[in-house]
Amino acid sequence: MRLGEKIKRRRKEIGMTQIDLAEGICTQAMVSRLEKQKVRPSRDLMEKLADRMDTPMSFFYGEDSLETRHSQVSQLCKMVRQHLDRREYDSVAYLVETNHELIARSVGDDKLFFEWIKGLLYTHRDGDYKKALNHLISIEEGTKKGELRVEIIDSIGNQYQRIDEYKKAEEYYQKGFESFSEWMGHEKKAKLLLNYSLCLSKQEKNRESLEKVLQGLELLIQNNTLFLLGDFFYQKGYCLEHLDQVRQAVESYKKAAFIFDIQQNERFVTMANLAIDELVETEVEQNG
Repeated sequence: MRLGEKIKRRRKEIGMTQIDLAEGICTQAMVSRLEKQKVRPSRDLMEKLADRMDTPMSFFYGEDSLETRHSQVSQLCKMVRQHLDRREYDSVAYLVETNHELIARSVGDDKLFFEWIKGLLYTHRDGDYKKALNHLISIEEGTKKGELRVEIIDSIGNQYQRIDEYKKAEEYYQKGFESFSEWMGHEKKAKLLLNYSLCLSKQEKNRESLEKVLQGLELLIQNNTLFLLGDFFYQKGYCLEHLDQVRQAVESYKKAAFIFDIQQNERFVTMANLAIDELVETEVEQNG
């Protein structure tokens, strides 16, 4: 059975019209042309249609086709990222180990993504910072410009921070910052800006650190997201505290505590409140 016939058959099995299938994905005319075998769908379009019909790609292409493998790799990448965002490195390692055959057959950006993950696991699972750093540096230059390269550069900067080589870390963060493009996702930009700011603070470059914080806050507010917002307000408070702007620092710590409370991050709520208490106590003592 040809691809167009499979699409039509599955659509009718689940009681969908061409308009139902197309909604928010493509035009009804495109679905009609696909079913009549007049055009071949892109991989991205076919994945969206298959997802709408709650049907695996293997139904349309076969178990071991290139399209099916790509869909499986894409899904694995999404799962790894979800655990990575929550810093659940044991879960990341488990997913990598149990899908090693699929990962071995990945190509292009997917292959580089898993090479990046390998570098992260050298740090967070094995505690081998030197091995992680060497691996990440080796794959950075071979990664084309884009979001993944920014993430790899950010990770290299983080590795240099862990071994207290702040100048080298700063060089990489600046390199990543200069690679920003309008089309890049705000989350990846925000992560790099926050780490850049932390690195500058560790060198007591608090004005420069505050500048990166303000850029990050502007980015997050523009995108109407809570992602890292608490971290940025906490870091803003830290910078202002060390620039002797006590009242503004307290306000920033309060905003951080509020956001951390919404996110049910008790550890960081406690840290923010402790910072507030210490500043208030110091100000009371200074004012007699």
